[in-house]
Amino acid sequence: MWWILFSLVGLSVQQQWTPDEYPNPRTGGYKQCKMRSASNVCDPDEVLSESSRYRLNNELTRMASRTETNGNTFCSKKGMDAVLAITRLGSQKLANGLRDRWHMDDQCKKSAIFLLSADDRRLYFAPQPNTVLQEAEFQSIVSANDVQLQSGDFVPSLVNIFKEIGKKTDIEPVPTPHDGTKFASTFVYYVSAAVALLLTF
Repeated sequence: MWWILFSLVGLSVQQQWTPDEYPNPRTGGYKQCKMRSASNVCDPDEVLSESSRYRLNNELTRMASRTETNGNTFCSKKGMDAVLAITRLGSQKLANGLRDRWHMDDQCKKSAIFLLSADDRRLYFAPQPNTVLQEAEFQSIVSANDVQLQSGDFVPSLVNIFKEIGKKTDIEPVPTPHDGTKFASTFVYYVSAAVALLLTF
């Protein structure tokens, strides 16, 4: 009985990664991440199947394209680059540590870490300062998919979350000064016409 308890405790300790130890899938750590080449997904504890890991990797690539905008500079156009880190037992501290350690996007600061903690079925989010997805938006999207996430049906829930992020971060065109000028000109025109009409009586 006791040896079973100690084994479970030992296994739990082994599953707790630190930012220094957790492998980076974008560099030489991809093999330890259980990927065949550099990618955006890392699953050293093999929580998911290989096919599931590659499906999520493709979805993250699509999400980066969906979040691109029509800006005037490279950084204003750039979408949200993200890595999905998967572990048996994770935390917000680990997600933040990976974001700070990996320096994924020092130029534009628009990248993010998603950390799936499988045992407690939580998804953590650690964005850089200029990431288009706000924390409130992220929490809203996760809440809408929480039933699947809590049931342990990770892949469909994560796919839905990444797709929704692509929709939520669509930036509406900002009104330009020209639009304001056009409105003002139209307003002045109608006022002038009304005054002229009154003067005819």
